[in-house]
Amino acid sequence: MADIELLSRAIAHDPCRKRYRTPVGAVTTGVPVSVRLWIDEPLRHLVESATLLVGRASHVDASIAWESRPMWPDEIGFSGAIPPEREPRVLFYLFELELDDGTPAFYVPCADGRSTAGELVLPGRDGQLSDRGWHPADWKLDARPRGDFGLPGIAPGFQVTVYDPAFQTPDWFEGVVMYQVFPDRFARGADGVRKAGLAYHERMGRTVRLHGEWNGPVEWRAPFPLNEQFDSADLTAAMAAYDPVDFFGGTLNGIREKIPYLASLGVEVLYLNPIFEARSNHRYDTADYEHIEPLLGTDDDFKLLAKRAGEYGIHIVLDAVLSHTGVDSRYFNGNSTYIGAGAAQGAHSPFRSWYDFDNPNGTKAPYRCWWGDPTLPEVNEHDRSWQRYILGRAAIGENPEDAKPGELDGILPHWLEEGASGYRLDVADELPDDILQAIRRSVKGTDPDAPIIGEVWEDATNKVSYGNWRTYALGRSLDSVMNYPLRSALIGFGLDNLDAHQLCAFLLTQKSHYPQPLYRCLMNLMSSHDVERQRSILALDGPLKHETRRRQMLLARGISAIQDARAAAMQALLAAILYALPGNPCLYYGDERGMQGGGDPFCRATFPWDITSRTDCGIDLTDWYRQLGALRTGDPLLRTGDLACCAPDADVVVIIRHDGKRGFFAVVNRSDENKSVAFDATYLIGDQASHWIPQPWWSSASNLDDPHNEGGVISLSSPAYSAAYFLC
Repeated sequence: MADIELLSRAIAHDPCRKRYRTPVGAVTTGVPVSVRLWIDEPLRHLVESATLLVGRASHVDASIAWESRPMWPDEIGFSGAIPPEREPRVLFYLFELELDDGTPAFYVPCADGRSTAGELVLPGRDGQLSDRGWHPADWKLDARPRGDFGLPGIAPGFQVTVYDPAFQTPDWFEGVVMYQVFPDRFARGADGVRKAGLAYHERMGRTVRLHGEWNGPVEWRAPFPLNEQFDSADLTAAMAAYDPVDFFGGTLNGIREKIPYLASLGVEVLYLNPIFEARSNHRYDTADYEHIEPLLGTDDDFKLLAKRAGEYGIHIVLDAVLSHTGVDSRYFNGNSTYIGAGAAQGAHSPFRSWYDFDNPNGTKAPYRCWWGDPTLPEVNEHDRSWQRYILGRAAIGENPEDAKPGELDGILPHWLEEGASGYRLDVADELPDDILQAIRRSVKGTDPDAPIIGEVWEDATNKVSYGNWRTYALGRSLDSVMNYPLRSALIGFGLDNLDAHQLCAFLLTQKSHYPQPLYRCLMNLMSSHDVERQRSILALDGPLKHETRRRQMLLARGISAIQDARAAAMQALLAAILYALPGNPCLYYGDERGMQGGGDPFCRATFPWDITSRTDCGIDLTDWYRQLGALRTGDPLLRTGDLACCAPDADVVVIIRHDGKRGFFAVVNRSDENKSVAFDATYLIGDQASHWIPQPWWSSASNLDDPHNEGGVISLSSPAYSAAYFLC
């Protein structure tokens, strides 16, 4: 039998390097891809033949159609070609080998995630091949960090993303600093508008609990005595029950008053969680798309906010919740709140066709609802009247002049005209691909420079949902997605779940998978309204979301000063990496103040403007984020430069940005030891690096030595727990 271990060290294919694949990264339709499998010359005789297996992701289901394509021997090993695709889709490829003694083998993506190159494997011993691609054996996956803060699942093979050549994303949106706000919890403002909002909801017969104390704790369980409402068998359900109708009274005018503060952080895009009328504090149960939530202010208040933000160069992105409405809404009117509106169940309701009363999906409610939640009836996005109302007539091929006098011709166009600059699409996976394309027509037809961000929790290029390979990242719908996989990898690096080699391999793989227009605009976040605060995860060495709400509260409350200090130091280092990467770093409100908290609703506490009166905040990093924001906005290399990265040590990551002339690199050391490291920049980006003269730009360490460049090999000392930026 051939010496497999010896051959495995002599064979290579790295889809992220031009030596092995041309072109590298995602390609547009009509572009062929050449691939090469390197085999060191003394051992080439051990491989009798090589075949290229190419898998095409189906447009109609979750299947992959595989075909064998020939490879031919050349001066480095074997070469092959993937023919051009006519339509956007995702392709996968593997190498099937016959060794000189007839043994079958494959060359596949590396299971441990420590390299973008692949590995030589034997079927049976190392895994198996099926029509879904290569599946590593469990023992191969043991070295791969998985779970909440690990690496994404392995793709069916090396991936080629094929996207629409007409795909463009807004130039202004590339590399901007973003800031996310949960509107009820950011700032009250001096206008007292919340009292008018309270009166409005009381007139509508809704329950509203308005906190008197801004710095008070959030509600997290049913406010009524448990023994009065539940018997002992229902105790668990009662503890979990939480009706999100407690409000702290944050307003749009409160946000407007804090625009100078946001500008001091370098913020260029303000992403607001839903601001339209709704029953709950999170407002994902929309009651009226046409008007601002009265507790937040008025329609005119939104225009004033947009105007004030624009004066500071800040764009506003709104949350668009389109897959469902609230049961207590003017559309469904399940509580008969809206007098004269007529419940959607009624035979003559103008909104009845929006909902599905014949297919409740096994829920207790007599209508189809989002994930079985009866407060969130799902809409039928293919209903013509819903499309007309949300998207506008032009987006669905109708004449805009057919709109009645005073009628809004599309909710999405309307709020762009009122001052919004773009949208984040809630649960984009719940929206069919053809509807997402229609949303793009609606938004871009109103403002071609308005970005569309999708809530997607996985790699958006190879996501399967509802039995289909999704196409929303291929250039015909979304401009960007929320980069939760990056969050997972960075926090994993901070928790020592991943080493620097695995982090770099992840970063380069993500760059390779995403179409360049989308990649440059990725929304790179570390916390959000849907996940735990990063400070608490880092302090407690793991996720909180699997715990009960009571347990989450107690864990976060019990974080010691020593735990927080360690977590704050790591949060600062991860932020330095985040702000050095392509895409748009996004800061979740309050993270800069060291806010603690588990999942919903603990990650939605009020902003600590008076930090001295709060027990849920640790070490303040506001000045750290101000510095990073200034650096990020101070040089175009950090907005638009190409990415390279390496790991000269398991604890040290180097992020390089370059434009063919100038260069930048960041060095982050997560360990408690000083590290002397060196990396070959010419190997990573080419000969231009041999002429670089690195100049210190910013550092968290006072004892930083100047780096040395010897023919492109850059050496330096990286102090413990430090981050440093250099310009070349």
